[in-house]
Amino acid sequence: MKVKQLIEKLQEYDPETMVVVNGYEGGVNACSVCREESIKLGVNSEWYYGNHEIVEEEEESDCKAILIG
Repeated sequence: MKVKQLIEKLQEYDPETMVVVNGYEGGVNACSVCREESIKLGVNSEWYYGNHEIVEEEEESDCKAILIG
């Protein structure tokens, strides 16, 4: 999903609606993070990891992405 698509989706809701993210084992938490990160794409193949990885600014990355968590 691109920022443009996320904005379009979010505009369908009351701006006072709470944003939540999945908890570790279950439940949900309030969203508390929204920041840009450098990402290396497709580096993790294990099912229990996300497909992509955040890398340090000085490391080679494939793109920038917005982390919401």
